[in-house]
Amino acid sequence: WLKPLVQVLMATTVRAHLDRQRQGKVEVNVKAMGSAPALRQPRFTIDGTKKFSKLTSYLKEALKVETLYVYCQDAFEPSPDECLADLFKCFGSGNKLNISYSSEQAFN
Repeated sequence: WLKPLVQVLMATTVRAHLDRQRQGKVEVNVKAMGSAPALRQPRFTIDGTKKFSKLTSYLKEALKVETLYVYCQDAFEPSPDECLADLFKCFGSGNKLNISYSSEQAFN
């Protein structure tokens, strides 16, 4: 009976640690690739706890497009449920997270 209790406590501790690490804002720098329209404000901050899907939805709405391919560091499409703070900690450079987007798939 003790092992399940320890697992629950460890999971709670890990979750609390991740929540603390994800607090705060992330500065995002976005750039258009190919024939995608340019965003009027290419630099902004967003809550680090937000998911990548929220950023993608914001960009689609701001650019008034239905389909958009969004990349981190001009290299890969993060999972929609990835936290922006986690992406920043792993792939941020110069105190910002560099995001690019395209109306057509840019990388295979």
